[in-house]
Amino acid sequence: MALVTCPECGKQISTAAASCPHCGMVMSGAATPGAAPVAGFAFTPSGARPPERTLWEGTPSLALVYGKILGIILRAVVVYFVAYLLVDYALPAIASTSSDMRTLIGTNESTIGWVIFGIFTLLLIPPLIALFTVIARLRNTHYKVTTQRIIVEQGVLSRALEEIDMRSVDDTEFHQSFIERIFKIGEIRIVSTDKIAPKMILHGIVDPRGTREMIRSTAYEASQRQLFTRST
Repeated sequence: MALVTCPECGKQISTAAASCPHCGMVMSGAATPGAAPVAGFAFTPSGARPPERTLWEGTPSLALVYGKILGIILRAVVVYFVAYLLVDYALPAIASTSSDMRTLIGTNESTIGWVIFGIFTLLLIPPLIALFTVIARLRNTHYKVTTQRIIVEQGVLSRALEEIDMRSVDDTEFHQSFIERIFKIGEIRIVSTDKIAPKMILHGIVDPRGTREMIRSTAYEASQRQLFTRST
C-alpha cells in the first residue's frame, strides 16, 4: 500500500485512506479496502469543505456578578452599622471625657456625623468600581461556535479575538459551582492541540452541558475521527 504526503499537515498517509487521520482533510480518489491504489490519487482542496455555519453564539451571563453584588450589600451593611455605632455611642463617650470635648462635639455634632458616614462610604467605592468593571467586561465579551471554529471576541476599549479550529479540539468539559448551579450557568473548558490557544474557557454559559455536547459532536464531525480514540 503506497504512502503519500498530506498537503494540509505534511504527514505520511495511506492512499487507501478516505481522509487524513491526522488533520481530517478529505481526499478524493482513495482506494477501497483491499483494492490496489488508484492511479491519479488526488486530494480534495480545503476550499471544497462545506461553508461555515454558526451553531451558537452569546455572551457571559450577568449571573456571574450576583455574588459580587451580594458581597457589596453585606459590606455596606457592616460599614454603615459601624458608622452608626461611632456616631451614636463613641462620640457621646468621647464628649464625656472633658468639658472642652463636650463643647466641641456638641457644636459640630451634625458635621462630625456626616464626615464619619462620608469616610465609611469611601470604603464602598473600590468594590463598586470593580463590579462595574466586571459588568463592562462581560457585556463586551462575545462567544461564537461555528462548524469550523470556536471564537471569543472581547475587550472594552480595545478588542481582541481568539479562536480554536474545531479540528484541533482535543477535549471538552464543563464546571459548575454551587451558586452557578442555582442560576443554571457554568463554564466550558476546551483543550486543543492549537499551539497559540491550547486552552479556552467560556464563562457564564447558560445550559453548559448542552453547549459542551454540541461543541464535542461538532469537533468530532470536523476531525472525522472515531470517539474515544484520544490517547490518555
